[in-house]
Amino acid sequence: MLNVRLRLGAALLATATLAACSDDNPAGPSPEPTPTLSAANFQRLLVADGTAATARLLAVHNDSAVASFNLLEPSSYAYATNSGRFAALQQRVRGRVNFFDAGVWVDGTTGYRRPASALTFQLTDSLPTHATVTGPWISVFMDGNGRAVWLNEADFAAGSPRVAFDVQTGGPHHSASSTIVINGTPYFVFSPRNPAGGLPNAVEVRTQSGQVVASVSDCPSMHGNAALMNGAAFGCSDGLVVIRQGVAGVTATKLTTSGEMAGLGLRNAWAAKSGTGLILGQFSALPGQPTRRVLALIDPVSGAINPLPALPTGVVDHWRAIEPTKGQVVLIANNGTLYVYNMATRQLQHTVPNVTPALAATGALTHQVDVVEDLAAVASPTTGEVVYVNLANGTIARRVNVGGAPSRLTFTGAKQNGTFRLAQ
Repeated sequence: MLNVRLRLGAALLATATLAACSDDNPAGPSPEPTPTLSAANFQRLLVADGTAATARLLAVHNDSAVASFNLLEPSSYAYATNSGRFAALQQRVRGRVNFFDAGVWVDGTTGYRRPASALTFQLTDSLPTHATVTGPWISVFMDGNGRAVWLNEADFAAGSPRVAFDVQTGGPHHSASSTIVINGTPYFVFSPRNPAGGLPNAVEVRTQSGQVVASVSDCPSMHGNAALMNGAAFGCSDGLVVIRQGVAGVTATKLTTSGEMAGLGLRNAWAAKSGTGLILGQFSALPGQPTRRVLALIDPVSGAINPLPALPTGVVDHWRAIEPTKGQVVLIANNGTLYVYNMATRQLQHTVPNVTPALAATGALTHQVDVVEDLAAVASPTTGEVVYVNLANGTIARRVNVGGAPSRLTFTGAKQNGTFRLAQ
């Protein structure tokens, strides 16, 4: 039985060690007129080590260290909120999600640059694994007990972060949750526990009052999900489920693949944090069939599924990100090459070789990739670097030696190019 609760999350203490904010505005009287600075001055990169329980916040415009944080274990996932001001580091085995105020954000033409801090609010639960950010909503699924939680960025900005909604999905299992927003109303999507065990086989959509408004019971081996503001996709071994607005309200519909993708099921999916654009899906063959793997763009509203050109033979995508402003799919592959696709034309736009050394066949640390307009950051744990790639021209912009084994990372602050007046 599913138990749905509205909750106020408990505030717990996160350990943080702050370094000097070397990118902050220097002391002294404010210059006149107020300085106007590029977007990079309002961007910071949160980088978590893959072997040590530490993370660092770096200023993007000059690569200086802004802050350092102590964790319970090496982070299993890093992500930022839609505004870019707040970020999270998940620690799966130790059951912790720490949240941070990165101290940088933009509002209209004004840019803010403040000291960074670890928030006292955190999630302490069993095996936090999959997380999605869709517009203002953040959702985290706890594999260890089947609990799905949702938080809203507005509560963070107001200084009172909390769990706004949660669902007990029936017990421990590997699953996922996400959010769509239709006409300003949030809908919470998740996969309940399969009574027979193993991966889930169903998808449910609930309102904030807990009412089930749509569901699909035929989604075998559900794995992989992503959401836009107006639609979501959940993977099944024989297709996918899309959640979208219908004539009479929100609907959940099972789709199967056809044409050159016939017989493939959605296994993983990604979307931009802004909740706009298209969903990137990784499709693979059914168990027992010849190995096939296809990357495709999904429009959950129309149901259209369009494959991207295949990577070279033997090359496998390792980590992927979507940049919505210019409409680009960015992925690092097992050969250490960064591939950039244009979402509008679905064509390969740039191939950037030797971004990182080729990944080991087994046991390689995660090389997470994140993007803002015209810029990608790639973690290179074997070289101790963060590699910045210019997405406009497909070249390596610079390599920053951060030491250790950087693995998980996320941009915070401004997501788009432009100039912003520094708030005093």
